[in-house]
Amino acid sequence: MAARIALFLLIGLGLAGIAVTVFLGLRPAARVDATQPVAATVVVPMTQVLAASRTIRGGTLLLPDDVTSKPMPPGDVPGGAWVDNLDTRAATQGSMVRHQIETGQPILHDDIIRPGERGFLAAVLRPGSRAATIGVDAISGSAGLIWPGDHVDVILTQKLDDKSMPIGRRVVGETVLQDVRIIAVDQHLTEGVAPNTTLAAANITARTITIEVLARDAEKISVAETLGRLALVVRSAGDAVTPADSDRPLTEKRVTVAADRLVWSSDVSSAFRTPTQGQDATVHVFSGIQATPLEFHY
Repeated sequence: MAARIALFLLIGLGLAGIAVTVFLGLRPAARVDATQPVAATVVVPMTQVLAASRTIRGGTLLLPDDVTSKPMPPGDVPGGAWVDNLDTRAATQGSMVRHQIETGQPILHDDIIRPGERGFLAAVLRPGSRAATIGVDAISGSAGLIWPGDHVDVILTQKLDDKSMPIGRRVVGETVLQDVRIIAVDQHLTEGVAPNTTLAAANITARTITIEVLARDAEKISVAETLGRLALVVRSAGDAVTPADSDRPLTEKRVTVAADRLVWSSDVSSAFRTPTQGQDATVHVFSGIQATPLEFHY
């Protein structure tokens, strides 16, 4: 009897399994609703901003190699950052850096003073220095080839009106200042970039040069301009201020030349030199026993 009951239970369980399998097989598959949006990866657009390509010291002028482009999410861009494009790069070159900017740090509007902005000229001057302006022409200004950042010597040439002086001492030249930095040409104060293309295309000659000097040397420039003609001569890049010297205060640099280095007109042209003295000769003329000396100069 027990065996028959067990057999019926097995048959019942088998039939139940078959029924479940048939039911699942006949169930319709879930349909995909084409009207529902499909989830996709969202790409956040990045904003390219100007950043420091290397550590930039405060008090220096911004050079093209100091700047790079840094991608940032729009929400992370700090206020006052410069968006990278050709216009902003041109507008920031030659700016004076207010304080040190670390590598990779975005450059902000408040980090720099741009050429032409109020306080720019005073900001580029080192402590103890002054800005002195000299009037120049095509010749005295080195044919317009002097640009901010160059180092020059200042030469004074003057004519002396004292007619009692030898003719070879009536024109004299001397270097009154040596190794001074150009900080502006006319109103162009940008250092480290190409000369103004508009100025060059128009073939306009600079009329003023502004140099960085000591307070005492600024007074000498003022006096020198009333004495004669000033000319600027560009120094070799190898002779300019060395990197070690550029960090020193301007007052520790030797920029004034000794006053005894004079070049007279007779040192330049032999036409102004005193003629070579001739020889003297004495001839004795005898008349009887009396001799009369006669002197000749030739």
